[in-house]
Amino acid sequence: MDSVQEIGPTFGMGEHTFNIPMQLHSDNRKRVCDELKKKHPDLEHSIIVLQGGESTTLYCSDREPVFRQESYFHWAFGILEPDCYGAIEVHNNRSHLFVPKLPECYAIWMGRLHDLEYFKKRYAVDEVHYVPDIKSVLGSLQPEVLLTLHGKNSDSDKETREAVFEGIGEFKVDNKALYPVITEW
Repeated sequence: MDSVQEIGPTFGMGEHTFNIPMQLHSDNRKRVCDELKKKHPDLEHSIIVLQGGESTTLYCSDREPVFRQESYFHWAFGILEPDCYGAIEVHNNRSHLFVPKLPECYAIWMGRLHDLEYFKKRYAVDEVHYVPDIKSVLGSLQPEVLLTLHGKNSDSDKETREAVFEGIGEFKVDNKALYPVITEW
């Protein structure tokens, strides 16, 4: 059996659980990009933007309930942490992870705060940036359009939550093309 070193970074939920190679999430990103290029050739120079689940507190306390990641975001990136965004350049499948920039004092409660390189290695993505930089990073990539996820789950009858961030209004956004493609996988 392959060791973790041979298969690269993995997603796991602890002892006695299966470890899934992060390559699975990379393959998922590639498949959705390939399908978008096939079904919507005009969107080849677009960027998919997904928003992960948000942290919250229990009622008026400072206690956080157990966090569960947004499903489509997890499918594409395998990220466990809340308050992240992911972007995928459709033409080359290049992945960008945006993580919160936490104040140093959070280390008192959270332990060691990880740097960008940690997230890049842990989740096997191409680039990692801080969330406050999302607008400038996406702008520097000069996408023709941002593709956001918007649709209704036929099982739960609930709407997906479309990615939003400060400055998204300065981009051309298409919230129709991605959902039918990503739900096929």
